[in-house]
Amino acid sequence: MTAALAVNASAQEMPQSMPSDVYYQGSWGINGELFNFDPVEAYYDGVSDTGFGLGAGYAGEYGLFNFNIGIGAILVDDEDEFSQQVEYDWSGDRSTESSSISALTAMVDAGVQFPLTDSRRFLVGLNAGYRHLDMSREITNCSDCYSENIYISGDTYLKPFVKLAFNQRVNGSLALYQYSGDQGLEDSVQFQVNWEI
Repeated sequence: MTAALAVNASAQEMPQSMPSDVYYQGSWGINGELFNFDPVEAYYDGVSDTGFGLGAGYAGEYGLFNFNIGIGAILVDDEDEFSQQVEYDWSGDRSTESSSISALTAMVDAGVQFPLTDSRRFLVGLNAGYRHLDMSREITNCSDCYSENIYISGDTYLKPFVKLAFNQRVNGSLALYQYSGDQGLEDSVQFQVNWEI
């Protein structure tokens, strides 16, 4: 009887493992973004000093750490367009087409985020990253037409952001991208919606 009591007492004194709230979460997202370009660089390149971007990406977080990767396209007005006569391969018809701006982007960043509530429904954070930007003036869908490079290009950035969970699987974030400023990108503001996978 004494031995049985001793065993039970020892079992009660053993530390119990507790479930952890820290685990990896991955999510896919879509976003809209407003870009501001350096006005002087935009003037010399013959493009608008603002643009609107649409993109998609993947986000991951573990505890305070988070990262993002994404791709997208930016709609930018061509203020120095040219025209060229083109011939369609499939029909042989000819027409005069005007140029437009092609702007494709990819980005990656990582940093920390801090919950402001116990439920982690509202968070603030700061990331650092790099955005690649390939911009040119060209005739759309023409393989051998004349084209021009646009010298606004990719840059490093800091990204403060706020994130709000709408429910257990969907959240929205608002972020300011502040670029280093020597490649023609000044800043951009992005709103993104993510859903957990």
